[in-house]
Amino acid sequence: MKQALLPMAAMALLLASCDTSTKDSYQNIKYPEYNLIVDNQSMDVPAQASFSNYDVKFNISKNVIDINGTDIIINNQKYSFETDTMSIRTQTFKTESFGDAFNYTFSKVGTTTTGSAASNLNGKLVWCLMPSGSNLLSPNYSVTVGQRLDLSYTLNDRYSVQTFWPAALYKGLTVSTANATSHTSRSSDYLTQIDFEKKTASVYVYNADFSPNQAPNFPKVIRFEDIPVVFTHDGFSLESASPKTTVLGKKDNVVTMVDSVGFAATDFSLALTSSDLTDVMISYKLDGKSINFRGCSILKAGQ
Repeated sequence: MKQALLPMAAMALLLASCDTSTKDSYQNIKYPEYNLIVDNQSMDVPAQASFSNYDVKFNISKNVIDINGTDIIINNQKYSFETDTMSIRTQTFKTESFGDAFNYTFSKVGTTTTGSAASNLNGKLVWCLMPSGSNLLSPNYSVTVGQRLDLSYTLNDRYSVQTFWPAALYKGLTVSTANATSHTSRSSDYLTQIDFEKKTASVYVYNADFSPNQAPNFPKVIRFEDIPVVFTHDGFSLESASPKTTVLGKKDNVVTMVDSVGFAATDFSLALTSSDLTDVMISYKLDGKSINFRGCSILKAGQ
């Protein structure tokens, strides 16, 4: 965690010590983000999700930022916008698991620039949780952090837009209940993989800890697949009465996901519970237990 924060800590040092009488120093970064889009004029229209890129330009010498959003698709129509230069503020906070941390924040009241389609923008560079390595079937990973762009704004005086990641790692608290007894744990992590074109999702559970006397051979990875993405006017959720359930095992001496005979989940539900779409609540039934998980995909105060 501390090593992952060093690049931005170094930038903070530059911001504090740079001589602004010299030529300005810039940094350009492209942030790929998904957008949740809500129509504020038609209450019966479901929300939409679409991908776009945001080009962010930092003037390190002057501690300011401007953004260019391109190809934001709503009802098959593309929108783009630019912003005026915005001042960067540092928001520091303490986390329980990772110690001291900070975000950079910025905002623009009203139209983001003259003639822009976007208005009332609030932005933040946040630290999202990521598993080390790229093998989704490995339960042996460390949690690192990467940076993503948390943006909310109004587009075309009609649509509320909030950026988010459909592939997100969540850490938090699991409560497992069976026979009127409960077991709590912070050992289990959840990873979402949402395909908005197919409107289906997979959710991985790593290192599940559902009881104090759990068998040593309990699966280290559980995957729920083919979960429908359900849109409402305000957002979306993942809902399935009986998602396809596979577990980490061996087939033909190869480590892979295998059918979970007698070990299928029911009543699966995933809901995003915060306006920035980073807090999640997951519930389902598995192996005779009712599982409830609450977690977050970014660093926040107290977590």
